[in-house]
Amino acid sequence: MTSDSQQPQPDADRLDELAARIDLVGAAIAKHEEALAELRELVTGLLPDNAGQGYKPIPTPRWHNLTGQARADAIGRLQNWVLRVYAPVYGHLAAGLGPCWHEHPLALVVLDHMSETWAVLYTGPARTQHILSAQLEFHLRYVPAAAEMLRTETYLCLQHRPRRAVR
Repeated sequence: MTSDSQQPQPDADRLDELAARIDLVGAAIAKHEEALAELRELVTGLLPDNAGQGYKPIPTPRWHNLTGQARADAIGRLQNWVLRVYAPVYGHLAAGLGPCWHEHPLALVVLDHMSETWAVLYTGPARTQHILSAQLEFHLRYVPAAAEMLRTETYLCLQHRPRRAVR
């Protein structure tokens, strides 16, 4: 049996060479990590903020404060949803929406919420059990209640109807 002091000592030159190689490998790894970080930053910059997470709702419009072009743009977004989704999909429920809906703050708030909820439920990456339940809840409870609110507010509106000439 040999003691530790009797173990052959590695050659100092060999140790220096191995240390230099380790330093080179470490420097190469650092360069690769930097390149990967740059690539990650580039790819992240190309992706939407919510990539892979589904639709991200827009900030809530402050209808009571919106004026001018900002208000027109927000109403245009809702008009697009009403024409593209609400009217064709929700049939008799949507038929109760009066043509002056854009003049009613309540209608703007309700339609904004409906359009954003619809987007969350129908533009996500995958249908999960949770999403299916939420879709059913939306259609059976929320849409009929919201449609009734919209009908009451807008369909029989006398304030925005053209007045007939008295004979």
